[in-house]
Amino acid sequence: MIGVLKSREIDGKKRQPSSFQVFSYRLLNRYLHFLYPRLPRLRENIRQSMMPVPFEVFVANMVLSSIIAAIVGLVATISASIVFNLTPVATIILILVGSIGCSGGTFAIMQVIPAINVKTRAAKLSEEIPHYIGYMATLCASGLSLEGIFKSIAKENAAEEVVRDAKFVTRNIEILGMDVVTAISDLIKRTPNGPYSELLEGAIITFRSGGNLREYFLATAKVHLEEKKISVKRSTESLGIMAELYTILLIVFPLMAVIMLSIMAIMNPNLGGFDLITLMNMLTYILVPLFGIVLLLMMNSMVPKR
Repeated sequence: MIGVLKSREIDGKKRQPSSFQVFSYRLLNRYLHFLYPRLPRLRENIRQSMMPVPFEVFVANMVLSSIIAAIVGLVATISASIVFNLTPVATIILILVGSIGCSGGTFAIMQVIPAINVKTRAAKLSEEIPHYIGYMATLCASGLSLEGIFKSIAKENAAEEVVRDAKFVTRNIEILGMDVVTAISDLIKRTPNGPYSELLEGAIITFRSGGNLREYFLATAKVHLEEKKISVKRSTESLGIMAELYTILLIVFPLMAVIMLSIMAIMNPNLGGFDLITLMNMLTYILVPLFGIVLLLMMNSMVPKR
């Protein structure tokens, strides 16, 4: 029990802004009001990714990080100009390019992070939905209401997105005093467009119209399970292609290359300025392991995580 409480406490700390983010907000907030209306897409991405950082705090963090990156780029370029003894014109150009490049690159990268988080969250939800819809239907069959369903899922000790969303809905109901429809509607605004948001919208419509939630979840589960089967079938076909690539790149290609280099060594010990023994070593210890790593990463991205 103590371990569970400690894990929840640690998770709660992770779901809060860092000290640096809070410091940047206190330092720059009064100067950034003009910038907030210019970043509507960033605000939407932060909301849909369920990041534990308010929009204003994240923007202040972006600006302060960009300023620090500009200072670091300035110091680095000045040091480089002194070391290489550049001309004044070249030094000025290098300083401008280095400082502006570091600052702009930091700002752009931090602006992309929420969008990446939205895509990651959408992918996780798509994987989890087929497994949780059946659970929701079972809870409905046991006599629980829509509110009881989310509260039951919120009690699960898991880090999955559906469980976190259920905890969010439960918090809205129990702490903020929302009704279940308003709480789920708030969750829909923070959810990427896709099957999960459609599921929540359908649940609200069914609940409001007095329909049978169990039948709704069962019908939706059938659709998602069929889509899951199609997705798994496509993944299997893709893995078949990866198996052929594995055979070509890690078995056939090294053997053919070694045979060709061995035959060429009889006529000429060098190829393009390289010793053929060196080329064989590069093939064995660099190219083949590199191909293996690339194939492993590709297969890991294709295999469903659950």
